[in-house]
Amino acid sequence: MSDSIAGTVIDCLEFARSGGVLERSVGLDELPRLADLLVTKTGVLTVRVEGRRDDQGKSWLQLEVSGEPELCCQRCLQGVKFPLGIRSRLQLIGPGEEWPDDDLVDDSADAIAADKALAVLSLVEEEVLLALPIAPRHEQCESPSATVIEHGSSPFAALAALKKH
Repeated sequence: MSDSIAGTVIDCLEFARSGGVLERSVGLDELPRLADLLVTKTGVLTVRVEGRRDDQGKSWLQLEVSGEPELCCQRCLQGVKFPLGIRSRLQLIGPGEEWPDDDLVDDSADAIAADKALAVLSLVEEEVLLALPIAPRHEQCESPSATVIEHGSSPFAALAALKKH
């Protein structure tokens, strides 16, 4: 059995019916939509997918993703580690089943279409992208322009010096 999740495809409803469990890892370099947000593509996320059916006959996937990707700080443009601890409950909606009314159902779960060929890597990437901050940044850091001004190499200072001559 391969340790990577790349290429893993499951039949959602069958996976849930049989109580399937999938535990694998995914390299950050395997997530192309995440690449632009990362400082480095080295690193691994640990993924666990568990299927189950409840007493009402509804099918569910429980997705857990953990890891610490290094994102680009939007303030200083350096790397900032972002600890991930994703736990998603996904209700599987089969063909012909009625979708739950979002206003009446609690927010502890999301509904997705049950797919006979769900690419687990795509599901993981989608959940990671949804969990990341819009503008990641350190608790405290300085912008690159602040450090440049402290060192006296501001382009405006150079223009002011030219204006004096």
